[in-house]
Amino acid sequence: MTKACSPMGFFFQFTLTILVLGTATVLYAEDPEFIPDTPATHIQSLLKEGVHPKLRWGKFPDYKAQLEQLYRQNGLTPLWLDEGKPTPQARELVESLAGASSKGLNAEDYDAELLSRWLSEFGERGANPREIASFDVALSLVAMRYVSNLYIGRINPNNIDYGLNIEPKRVDLPNLIQKIAQSPKPTAIIDALEPKFPIYERLKAALPRYQRLAKETTPVQFSFPKKLSPGDRHKDVPALRQLLHALGDLEEIKPDSAKSEIYGPELVGAVKRFQQRHGLTPDGVIGKSTVNQLNFPLADRLRQIQLGLERLRWLPERISGDYLIVNIPSFQLFGFRNGSAFGKSDLKMNVIVGESVDGRHTPVFHADMTYIIFRPFWNLPYKITVKEMLPQILANPGYLAKNNLELVPNFSPNAPVYEPSFRNIEMLTTGALKLRQKPGPKNALGLVKFAFPNHNNIYLHSTPSKGLFKKARRDFSHGCIRVEDPVALAEFILADQGEWTRERIESAMNGSKPKTVTLKHPVPVYIFYSTVLADEEGIVSFYDDIYGHDLVLSDLLAKGFPYPS
Repeated sequence: MTKACSPMGFFFQFTLTILVLGTATVLYAEDPEFIPDTPATHIQSLLKEGVHPKLRWGKFPDYKAQLEQLYRQNGLTPLWLDEGKPTPQARELVESLAGASSKGLNAEDYDAELLSRWLSEFGERGANPREIASFDVALSLVAMRYVSNLYIGRINPNNIDYGLNIEPKRVDLPNLIQKIAQSPKPTAIIDALEPKFPIYERLKAALPRYQRLAKETTPVQFSFPKKLSPGDRHKDVPALRQLLHALGDLEEIKPDSAKSEIYGPELVGAVKRFQQRHGLTPDGVIGKSTVNQLNFPLADRLRQIQLGLERLRWLPERISGDYLIVNIPSFQLFGFRNGSAFGKSDLKMNVIVGESVDGRHTPVFHADMTYIIFRPFWNLPYKITVKEMLPQILANPGYLAKNNLELVPNFSPNAPVYEPSFRNIEMLTTGALKLRQKPGPKNALGLVKFAFPNHNNIYLHSTPSKGLFKKARRDFSHGCIRVEDPVALAEFILADQGEWTRERIESAMNGSKPKTVTLKHPVPVYIFYSTVLADEEGIVSFYDDIYGHDLVLSDLLAKGFPYPS
């Protein structure tokens, strides 16, 4: 006997249940084999897996929570497709991704080509729910990566022991992506995330030229003798002329000299410009260092620019007031007035930085300068005391007096001075006593110390050893930074403290005892590392990677997503 249907009209042997996902309502059967074929269920599945099978860098544990938040607040509905068709915002975003290389990034990392093909396919035919979800999540993920990378960089500087803090710059990515997906001008929002520093714009402007040079210029390995001087002849001179013309150091190649093997005046001038741009002594003589720079692959020059742009993204969006930047590879200090955005500097001078040996590198970090000490003591670090000073003191008891060194229990200005007995000298080995050098012209810190308290115990200071500033490469210190013109730097720092005229600064530097001046307003100091800079005229200068930081950063970037946060 056939069982009659109930008044409720059940036509199935199982019941239907309503599951509310965010603001999306999805019907599914209690039968475990039944999965509703909707974009929402496929989106949810992709987010749960944390892997997108079609992307170059498919794993996204670093963006999983933010993607889930984005789609929850959007009701698990697609952001970039409307009734299965790409929105104008989707097309504009993919076009922006395709231009990532013009911003120092890599379009392949954001699957620009794949997404572009995907857009074309959607335009030719409809899309099923699985494809809709796959495309939408892919575009949202790469959009998050792209805007974040433009704004704060790909690598967190803390992961390479840089003391630069990008946390204040982090943005609400789910809300930002939703804003881009709904904006009539999504590209404008994206472009506004790039650093506002003029040096960033100048480096970015140099990218197309170096991309072209790296692609089109035939590599040359020059085999000049140990020293090629003006007037000498060599078979590689015509190739040198071609290269310097391509690089912009030689304005034109005259037809009558194009094949000449004579290293003549016009080419000498171009070599001097090349040497100046590469941190070399611009003497026009082609020696080993100049040959090394001439043989440096242009693809690696391009890479230097890309790394320079990456590092500039680690700096604050804006730096208010006066500030200082020391760029380690170029051995230069720059001073900027009133938050002038790393444009034309108001102060510029040569500096000496830490040696390129382990333990003596000048670290990369930010701190605020809060005081200046005229005629400072030099409080010797324990390592320098034990490794460098103690052997000389033990070998020659007169070494202490000759170098104005004294034994003290602590570094207080009024600390008692201990007799240089053998027992007291032994106490230096345990740190029970410390070593300091008295103020004066022979003091290792010179006549002024610029202090910005930091856990690295790094500061700026003058020096009695002026001759080292004449050298092109200036990594000679234990880590602290020696400045070439301490009076000009003090004037810059104390400009808002009107009583500190140049005359008074010089008087304090040559006074009879130490004097500490507390700054009315702290001055931010950024110890930076970039092997490439571009000046106001757009001239691009390259410097040696003296600490190997470019190699480290390149290796990390080559690993791809997900980068450690």
